[in-house]
Amino acid sequence: MKSEQAQFGARLREALQKAKLPESAAELARLLPQYGGAAVTPAAAHRWIRGQSIPRPENMRALATLLRVSLEWLYGEGGDGRKVREARTAWGEASVVDRHAVDAFLALDERHRKLVRELIAALTPTAKR
Repeated sequence: MKSEQAQFGARLREALQKAKLPESAAELARLLPQYGGAAVTPAAAHRWIRGQSIPRPENMRALATLLRVSLEWLYGEGGDGRKVREARTAWGEASVVDRHAVDAFLALDERHRKLVRELIAALTPTAKR
């Protein structure tokens, strides 16, 4: 039987894959504080990915938010009513980071949304103006 840490590592790798994020400890360590987690070293994130250790609760919450999975699933609780939340079909190949960027955009006030739309239009040669 796999250890609890090994099972967590398998779930984390699955969630990273579904979120279209690399199995990169450096990238995970970089993103974690942006989603409410405590700063960690890439070595610590590597141990999580490899199933050698389990993060503290605040980092588990940040991972669940980042990867858009339920905290219970990430912890391995709740039987088979689990799985990574599937991306909406309209998102196509968008990564979880892109989806979080869109969520942040939608939280902006209208004036700032307009500025972002203008920036995108300026950066996209084929965008309709």
